[in-house]
Amino acid sequence: MPHFHDPKGPWWPRLSIIAGSIVASLIGACGGGGGGVDAGPPPPSPAPAPAMITTSTPLTLSDFGSGDKPKIQRAGDGTLVVIYGDAADNSRLVYDVQAQVERPARDIYVKTCKPDASAVPVKTCDDLVDWSAATNLSQSSDKSSIATEWQGPSSPGLKAYPGDIDKPTVKTSGPVMVVTWVSKYCPDGDLGTAGIQAPVQRALRYPERDGRVIPFACAWMVHSLNNGGSWSAAVQLSTGLRDAIQDSSSGTFNTDTRRGQVNASWQEDPQGLRLGGGDGPGDGASGADVNGGTDIWYTSATIDLSVPSTPADDFDLAAPVRLTDNWQGQYGLADQSHPVVDGMGASVDPAQIETGVVGASRPNIGMVSNTAIVAYEETKGPEGPNAGKFVRYHAFPFAEPAATAADKAGCVISHPLKNARRVRFLTQSPADAGTGGIQIAVFWKEGIFDKGGPSDIVVRRGMGGLQPGDMAPAVAPACATSDYATAMGLNNAPAENISSRSPQLTMADNGLGDGTETNASENALAHRGVLRGSDLWIGYSYTGDLAKLPLQLENYNFWIRKYTFAGGSGTWDLPRNVTNITDRRINVREPRLFGTPKGSAASCPSGRPDDPTTTDPTACQNTNVIYVAWGTQENLAPDVSGGGANLGIFITASIDAARNFYPPVQYSVAAGRLFDDDESAYESQVVTRPDGGRFYGVWNQADATVQVAPGVAKTVAEYGSGSLTAIVSP
Repeated sequence: MPHFHDPKGPWWPRLSIIAGSIVASLIGACGGGGGGVDAGPPPPSPAPAPAMITTSTPLTLSDFGSGDKPKIQRAGDGTLVVIYGDAADNSRLVYDVQAQVERPARDIYVKTCKPDASAVPVKTCDDLVDWSAATNLSQSSDKSSIATEWQGPSSPGLKAYPGDIDKPTVKTSGPVMVVTWVSKYCPDGDLGTAGIQAPVQRALRYPERDGRVIPFACAWMVHSLNNGGSWSAAVQLSTGLRDAIQDSSSGTFNTDTRRGQVNASWQEDPQGLRLGGGDGPGDGASGADVNGGTDIWYTSATIDLSVPSTPADDFDLAAPVRLTDNWQGQYGLADQSHPVVDGMGASVDPAQIETGVVGASRPNIGMVSNTAIVAYEETKGPEGPNAGKFVRYHAFPFAEPAATAADKAGCVISHPLKNARRVRFLTQSPADAGTGGIQIAVFWKEGIFDKGGPSDIVVRRGMGGLQPGDMAPAVAPACATSDYATAMGLNNAPAENISSRSPQLTMADNGLGDGTETNASENALAHRGVLRGSDLWIGYSYTGDLAKLPLQLENYNFWIRKYTFAGGSGTWDLPRNVTNITDRRINVREPRLFGTPKGSAASCPSGRPDDPTTTDPTACQNTNVIYVAWGTQENLAPDVSGGGANLGIFITASIDAARNFYPPVQYSVAAGRLFDDDESAYESQVVTRPDGGRFYGVWNQADATVQVAPGVAKTVAEYGSGSLTAIVSP
């Protein structure tokens, strides 16, 4: 029986419906061939040495009652850095457009802890006293840059809107950490002029939200150059003239030269954040639905820590620029029922509001050496024959984003006649990829249906390079075009379909050439991946029939498929069901698939834990260790009691490159209302040591019995660690 600590009592028997079936399934099916029929993959190698996943007693890291969206990083020196939202004052309320509730305004906080086995007593970070006090990175919830009628006409008059933040995102490269977020606090109206200029922030009236007028958001950044030990002042990246959301960052750092670079991206909608139609799990004031003229914005910074006491070049941030070309000088208001207002509460003249034909959204960003990579989804044009979205891709020198509209189009890498969205990618250096190897894997949801409809997960790989011409399967040479008639006619080879008919595939019928229409009832989403040398793993949540989900005749499980490149060519294994939840009342939600980070050249010079030069075997990377963590959720239709409630979080691991997985354990103590628990856990983030023997994670935890504001449940940022014993060396 997997071991876990539970101060509330014996949850495992109460969870036997889900956890018992998972354990039984994983011991059998995952060790076999998982999901295929007929001529499946070759039999697995002998079972790995016995291993046990153990977890600590979770602790609450956040100090107040609005802990939100925690992220965890493990710095190059082993320091754990946790960043989360929280509200110190419950009286400062804002309106959450997505949740449709007034809640306390949040700031972004950070806490750190460095495990130390030599300390007396040993510092494990499993005790709250091991962690630093919280540092407020945003310092904006007690400030305001705009007053609006945010409580609606029923409470007339302009009222100061607190500087609330959205979720933090964080990227670590060596000792450098960059945190970005969007905030309703936008005090500087001209970033190109020294000092703080008068705000130009706008707002949008939402008839669907009782006529409330909600401010636009702007993007912010803060950085640390010493493993989270101290932080810069926050820097405002946009003005709030357009509504910012979906920020992300990336970067690289050379520990020998002590130089590096980072970049960041976000989207800005000139007509304000649109409400979604509720047709898909990601819609609803998330930034997925955009107005014409919505562009992706980009900035970068160079880092030079090679010479002490020269702070001017430590972090040199460039001015943000538009990366895309969706605004081309047009003005106008597309929807008169949603007026844009200024800081005085007056409607903005439509002749002063940017617009366009199409809009870009949900960008992801990366960097390999000095090459920046940005991918995003973009609408095809007006509703009609061009409905849906493209996935577009850019690869350029990180400090040289396209300067002219002609160079801003981005390559259409998706099927031009299908609907593509939620693009993600994985990268590695040319040295790690090897000659002609996988330098990037780009994958997204694609199908013939619009939002909320069934789709598959499809993949292209950048073999031996990062440019569109390196993609396999290939894209058309003229893929970078803003002429939509030309774009719709591109002869891109179909991307590899890795999720179609997952339970039925055989080696002879691998499904890679399937379109979504091959099986229009199934659906795949929540795609994740790991890229290590010649091996690529991509996972996704899969259900065999969308129509049967609300009837609890089907549910979502998490599947993994592996691609191996060798001898100048590569092959895909058959998909494997990792979670194997047979209780149809329960779905997998927010899965996490992650491998081990790079090892330490100082502590493990050769990369081998048994080498005499190794001073710390735990600092040697074991690329065979792969973890999967996932949340669970009631399987209910979205319109039933607000949709399925969150339940609890589980984790499992493999020490043989995802060929076999160990019995999972319940990571969170919280189990959710399906198991008579008032607390639920969701949206985990987990990291591991280079050897894979220890993992550290955070998640949101909600308590339905405690409210911090009317209709707002108490939430906290929860932390827990764990161990995987009997780790074998690479």
